[in-house]
Amino acid sequence: MNWQIFFNTFFLIFLAELGDKTQLAVMAQSSGTSSKWIVFAAGSVALILSTAIGVLAGDLISRFVPDMRVIKVCGGGMFLIFGALMLFEGCRKKEPEPESVPQAAHVEGWMSRHVIQHAAVFEKAAAEKYLELARAELDPSTREVYEWLAKEESRHLDAMRKGVLISVTEEQFPMTEAIAADMPPINRMLLESDAAAASSRQQIRDIIEGEQAQVQFYKALAKHCKIPSLRDTFMALSVNEEHHVEKLKGLIDEAMD
Repeated sequence: MNWQIFFNTFFLIFLAELGDKTQLAVMAQSSGTSSKWIVFAAGSVALILSTAIGVLAGDLISRFVPDMRVIKVCGGGMFLIFGALMLFEGCRKKEPEPESVPQAAHVEGWMSRHVIQHAAVFEKAAAEKYLELARAELDPSTREVYEWLAKEESRHLDAMRKGVLISVTEEQFPMTEAIAADMPPINRMLLESDAAAASSRQQIRDIIEGEQAQVQFYKALAKHCKIPSLRDTFMALSVNEEHHVEKLKGLIDEAMD
């Protein structure tokens, strides 16, 4: 093994990569994740493959262009071109990208309160609505479903009052325009139904629409939340609301039998 070629190549590549955009890209990836070894492994494999391509390309070029001076001039020219392009890109004044602005009324409606207060309000309203439906329902099986849903919504509300949600301040997790843009319309979040016709298929469909809006509500909160424990809570609530939707769809299936 020719150690002189080995060490010359090693120090050439090592010094060339210090502060190079490849190293900066790896630094950026590593700073944004806790899986440092995965970033190291992926970066190492990428460098090995790119080096292999470079070796094969160099061997191929040397066969057609035996004069090393021509190769060095072309290589230096390419570095200058890429450097000039990077300088141009860095100095060029970029126009701000247009942001998609959600409907003002929709955003303002959601922005009016702290996000946690929204969650508690909707859970309390849902629990009360299901109790009202249960009292007016004549069919025992349907009434049992409404009573179960009322208990579920009350359990969610208790979890918010006693658990992790109540300890989160507005400064920790405020309602922002980005969150509001992913929210369903507020009027869909309130379960609308006529207690006198609670077991009709159309009334149940209206309730399902409200539950589906609550699923979207909790998924939007989980998407934007940076607090791990709170994000898990929102995801769990969205899953529970999806179970409510399935229960209500079961009532429609029973009504059609």
